[in-house]
Amino acid sequence: GAKEYVFPRRERFPVFFHQENTSSIYVGGEGRLYYYDFATHENYTESSGQLCGGGALVPFAAPCSPLQEDSRNYLTLVEQYGDGLLVCGTGACAPTCWNLTQRKESPPWDGRGIAPFTPDSNTLVVVDGQDIYSTIKKSQQNGKIPRFRRVRGGGELYTSDTVMQNPQFVKATTLRHEEPHQDKIYYFFREDNPDKSPEAPRNISRVAQLCKEDKGGTSSLSASKWTTFLKATLICVDPITKGNFNWLQDVFFVPASDWRRSKVYGLFTNTWGSSAVCVYSFGDIDSVFRTSRLKGYSGPTPEVKPGQCVPSGQHTPSETFKIADSHPEVEERVEPLSPSRSPLFHNKHRYQKIGVHEAAAAHGQRYNVLYLATGAG
Repeated sequence: GAKEYVFPRRERFPVFFHQENTSSIYVGGEGRLYYYDFATHENYTESSGQLCGGGALVPFAAPCSPLQEDSRNYLTLVEQYGDGLLVCGTGACAPTCWNLTQRKESPPWDGRGIAPFTPDSNTLVVVDGQDIYSTIKKSQQNGKIPRFRRVRGGGELYTSDTVMQNPQFVKATTLRHEEPHQDKIYYFFREDNPDKSPEAPRNISRVAQLCKEDKGGTSSLSASKWTTFLKATLICVDPITKGNFNWLQDVFFVPASDWRRSKVYGLFTNTWGSSAVCVYSFGDIDSVFRTSRLKGYSGPTPEVKPGQCVPSGQHTPSETFKIADSHPEVEERVEPLSPSRSPLFHNKHRYQKIGVHEAAAAHGQRYNVLYLATGAG
């Protein structure tokens, strides 16, 4: 009974959107938005209006290099936003977004910061209600240093330029807590290891936290900066062979009704091309950020601790922000779930993507099924 949908043409940079508990999927391609319903076989392709165009929409965008890629509109984001879909693309080097409601397009609007100028792998966009978070630079001239920004919703905030070293972003999510002012954003990334000794790994895998209600700093220099940023190292080591998997490739989030039991399935590789899956709980991640000392900091702990979310409407005290900004890493590392604190499994294949799906067995017990993809498809 296998069903498949064959695309009318090859898409080089496809993006996908699947709404939970539906049988349909949207796929963004070059100037086209495909829709397919696996239950009813209904399908259509939106390629009307502005989706194919671009270029003329944002006349103040900087000119791109004269490559063929730059004259096209690659859709880079399809997400639920308000009552409809948010669709964004490179817009022939003028990043552009549209709102799509019941197959009706809104007028295009400036999508800089939400869509890249050209298809780029090191981008993250998270849509959470009216808030949009992104790692995409807003201008081609500046923006050599990647940042994590809030680009829509509350006021714009971005990470300090010194808290990450050449980050390669993997994935991000938001997490609701019991008290709204404690709601968090977590994002996962790799970065250059500050330890340059020959035996040290070149890259370190990290998780970072931010408070959703962060209001920025109190001085003119910190007013637009996240003040609750902290980062921790993710550990994925086989205790028997001591094999270290330090190259985070992909993560998959499995939510739970109690946020502490929500899980992160991390897919790692190592220098020898082997892969491992390590599973972490957000309860453990939260505990590391709340209780660990800051690496390299030996001064007194301020009343409001670095990384602590303050009550709604308040700002992080400037003393707290200064300490966290100069010492953004916590000492304690995030280990996989107990009791084993070790990888779920590892093997000699080099996997690049992971998916997790809960399925019921015939006897009623539920299992998590892992889907793993190699670079060869």
